[in-house]
Amino acid sequence: MDNRTNSKRVAKNTVFLFLRMLVVICVGLYTSRIVLNTLGVQDFGIYNVVGGIVVLFSFLQSALTNATYRFLAYDMGSGNTFSLGHTFSMSVNAHWILALLIFILCETVGLWFLNNELSFPKGRLEAANIAFQFSVLCFCVNIIKTPYNSAIIAHERMNFYAYTSVLEAVLKLSGAYGLYISPWGKRRVYSFLLFSVSLVLLIWYWLHCKKHFKECTYHVCWDTLLLKRMLGYSGWSMVASMMDVGVAQSAIFFFNIFFGVVANAALGIASQVNAQLIQLINNFKQAYTPQIIKAYARGDKVYFLNIIYSTSKLSYFLLLLVSVPLSLNIDFILKLWLGVVPDGTGLFVLLVVLYSLVDAYSAPLWIAVYATGKLRTHQLLMSGIKVLNIPLAYMLLKSGFEAWTILALKVILNIVCSVVCPLYMVRLINLPFWRYVKLVFVPMLIVSMFSIPIPICLGKIYVDSWMRLFVTSVAFFFIYGVCVMTIGLSHKEKGLLRDFLKIRHHKIRQ
Repeated sequence: MDNRTNSKRVAKNTVFLFLRMLVVICVGLYTSRIVLNTLGVQDFGIYNVVGGIVVLFSFLQSALTNATYRFLAYDMGSGNTFSLGHTFSMSVNAHWILALLIFILCETVGLWFLNNELSFPKGRLEAANIAFQFSVLCFCVNIIKTPYNSAIIAHERMNFYAYTSVLEAVLKLSGAYGLYISPWGKRRVYSFLLFSVSLVLLIWYWLHCKKHFKECTYHVCWDTLLLKRMLGYSGWSMVASMMDVGVAQSAIFFFNIFFGVVANAALGIASQVNAQLIQLINNFKQAYTPQIIKAYARGDKVYFLNIIYSTSKLSYFLLLLVSVPLSLNIDFILKLWLGVVPDGTGLFVLLVVLYSLVDAYSAPLWIAVYATGKLRTHQLLMSGIKVLNIPLAYMLLKSGFEAWTILALKVILNIVCSVVCPLYMVRLINLPFWRYVKLVFVPMLIVSMFSIPIPICLGKIYVDSWMRLFVTSVAFFFIYGVCVMTIGLSHKEKGLLRDFLKIRHHKIRQ
């Protein structure tokens, strides 16, 4: 299969995932409003803190997930179909063991932390414990679903995600309505509904994989050597995952300890807004990740580097497209969306979006690291920088700084990581550093510098209103479009964009 065909596959998969993103974002934003208004600011903040304890253990899942996906995609890229079924069955074994391990950790260390270290309003501890139990069960179900999810992505069946979004939308909308009309305790109902959705999606993924992929028929087996290889790969992946999760959850706990559950609610809303935005990038990432890993597996160095350059820019441009209009009108949009907006939410949204913009252009490089399987030095470098978030954030808050400084610190250290990473990749994959700067950093910087200032100036003319949203958005889209097409994209990248638009137009006409 030639590289032109691979590029068209990336474009086709992006279309399916783009449709999925639209459904997920609309449902996610609507249900967030219903949940916040039904639970109230305090209870919403409590759920955000409780869920944070469970997510604290997710570095274990993330590490093993990366290993599972990498081994499946690598086998496909190298043409080694014989070992696919064996690898899949062993990954199922590993994830069941992991689910049991996390369940034990949550029911011991997690419960102790919840009941002894966190701060809740009087009379809310029992509800927090019930929410915690359902969060643990929901998390374990998602772990068990991971091998099936990895198989679907490795096969590049992104149309499945578009179909699944319809099911997920129906379930979440039904859950939001059930929460709204429920005569019982809202926190208990909300926790149970989230668990039920996770369980239904697990069955859905299992049925799809069993029907379409031969290797996804589970066979009882045990391969100690393969498990050691997966765990060896996971070990260094776990270091980075542990840092990412630790930094994110430390912010939640620091907010709770220093500022209370209202600040947690603001951070929770900011995180949900950002999560909907980065759905776009995650969808695009799922479309190009298999191509990066398979290109490395078959030794196609030219395509391997070119797809890193292109996807780094495109990821950034995609997120920038929606981030700037949102950021310029954040207070108006939040008020329109939520009605009641927790204090500080707008500034929190701006900072987490900025953090994600850095992540967007960095993602193809760390995916390339995972493709090589040589993780140790890279993970130590990135983790060594990110871990500084925890002590520095604590020192800032202890010294009396405001809550937003934690998020600003995260952004600064993430920018440092985005500079250190390509410098290290020079040694790992012979990345031409200055060519990377020329083809990725320079176009991103120029597009940003030209497209953002004028909408900012226009925004100062109007107060928060539909008119300001319209004027700033139209001005940005026009300048942004001109800059991206004249400066941001190369001739080949414009061809990929044309493929994307042709496929999307064809799907719409159907």
